[in-house]
Amino acid sequence: MCAINGFNFKNIELIKKMSAITSSRGPDNEGFSFSEDYTIGHNRLSIIDPEQRSNQPFYFKNLILTFNGEIYNYLELKKKLISKGFSFETKSDTEVIIKLFYLNGIDSFKELSGIFAISIYDINLKKFYLIRDTIGVKPIYYHYNPTSNKFIYSSLIKSILISLKDTKLNYRAVESYSNFNRNDYRETFYKDIFKVLPGELIEFKNDILKRSKFLKLE
Repeated sequence: MCAINGFNFKNIELIKKMSAITSSRGPDNEGFSFSEDYTIGHNRLSIIDPEQRSNQPFYFKNLILTFNGEIYNYLELKKKLISKGFSFETKSDTEVIIKLFYLNGIDSFKELSGIFAISIYDINLKKFYLIRDTIGVKPIYYHYNPTSNKFIYSSLIKSILISLKDTKLNYRAVESYSNFNRNDYRETFYKDIFKVLPGELIEFKNDILKRSKFLKLE
């Protein structure tokens, strides 16, 4: 279990506060990356390749990756990448994900077998990608304010709440949970905070947020 946090502006104080809230999900390492266009944080629970070389955010070329989960077929995918000329500096599934994405773009997500919540930021395109596994084992939430053009995401709702000036209860979600003991809506208990649905891909660029059902359970 790890945690990912990020947003489309620079605020080091905020990302550290968010990371402190999600630290229980990843006590082994805390990492940050930022520029004027993005701020990204990661709390790591070291399982595969616990060495420092596999800490996140993880970089390759123009890409920055943060990842929560486990890829079951990463060794198979690694062999395919090696056959195409890629080399590896770690033994982690993290490095496999980012290099597979560099090769195949969003179609690479369809090759992953596992449980995951993944964030990738393309520095050249100034674009965020969020994707969640088809079962929805690993959580990821986001907030987007079209007025301020602020896009914020996290593994926990609580760490998004601290950046919002006004929070309101979402009665639609509460009613769903009260009636069915579950909430299958995209909406959460808080207005304007949404969950990435199982198998859903979120793309955010130039203040435009695109949602698509990208992965299907087979």
